[in-house]
Amino acid sequence: MAVLPTAATMMREAEEATGLSDWGGEIFRRPLEVLISDLNTEAKLHYLGAQRAYRRLSDTLRQRLLVTADRKRFPGIADEQVIAPIFVAGLPRSGTTFFHNVLSADPDNRSPATWEIMYPSPPPEAATYDTDPRIAQSQEAMQFEGFMEPQLQVVHPFEARRPEECNFLWELSLLTVNYMAWWNVPNYVELLYATDPILIYEEEKKHLQHLQHRHRKSRWVLKTPAHNPWLAQLFTVFPDACIVQCHRDPAKIIASLSKNLAIWRAIFSDEVAPGAFGQVELQAKGLAQVTRFRNESGHGHRFFDAHYHAVQADPTGELKRAYQQFGVEFTPAREAQIRAWLEADREGHAKGPRHTYSLEDYQLDYAAIDRAMGEYIKTYAVQLER
Repeated sequence: MAVLPTAATMMREAEEATGLSDWGGEIFRRPLEVLISDLNTEAKLHYLGAQRAYRRLSDTLRQRLLVTADRKRFPGIADEQVIAPIFVAGLPRSGTTFFHNVLSADPDNRSPATWEIMYPSPPPEAATYDTDPRIAQSQEAMQFEGFMEPQLQVVHPFEARRPEECNFLWELSLLTVNYMAWWNVPNYVELLYATDPILIYEEEKKHLQHLQHRHRKSRWVLKTPAHNPWLAQLFTVFPDACIVQCHRDPAKIIASLSKNLAIWRAIFSDEVAPGAFGQVELQAKGLAQVTRFRNESGHGHRFFDAHYHAVQADPTGELKRAYQQFGVEFTPAREAQIRAWLEADREGHAKGPRHTYSLEDYQLDYAAIDRAMGEYIKTYAVQLER
């Protein structure tokens, strides 16, 4: 079993590589220590998996130092206003990525591209955004880290210029659900869910301020199903946020999600436990928290319900409905650009391999899912796919 250097060693290496020592606070230190311990004692990484994890974490630590330094070099970053962002949430594998991509195709919207999430320093500039050398740098890093493996590309395509999720932004704080998806890190998971999520969203806001400082558009469009249990904290930091909640039959998504996680784990380890990785219970809890928040917070009018089959049948129409609810103007020129993106995306999917899975593959059945999520299906009138 391969092991990584200690957290202290990795921090020292990052300081030596950058010539910097101001980490911008201590929020990341304990998560890093627990994560490294779990990677070395619980995750059962193979040699390449350990090298991949080391590369990922090393780059993250260096970027944290550099971004902290950038905040001093560009004092205007701290004054940036993040106004009325749109967040896509809901069940994983329920069409969240697709709806986020549709939003991102609107030229008025700003979504974080993979390359600028991975290598945010210095703040990207509008004039060189499409030609920045960090695009190639991030593509090379993803190739080494396993992101470009064909089996993973089928379930979640990665590419340097593609929009990516908030949980990738969260890596800069070392507090992210990514690590529990990629690696078996039980003590880290316990620490993550014991952490006040406001700290994570405050870090995300700083990251968005940084990214928009020299490349700003009308609004951010952001996405991750991991927002589900933390909406109260999200609205504390982003009080004018709007939420698109995606819906799909849990029986369809849980098996798909479980396959996704199994593929991720196999990128780093030869020992991947069978089963659904506790996703039925975890997702059911998150959905219940969403419903409670919508009913009790006074923010219910800020939610748009995007049902999978309605979005697939008429994505532009559903986007218009969401914009109308959120008070966002939608021009014919922007609609034309989105329709062009949709046509190109449709052609790409037609050529790609199919993503297949079944409940039985992950020791699941309809009855167990309905016991856990039947109330969700009823509350939101979710169409069954069985």
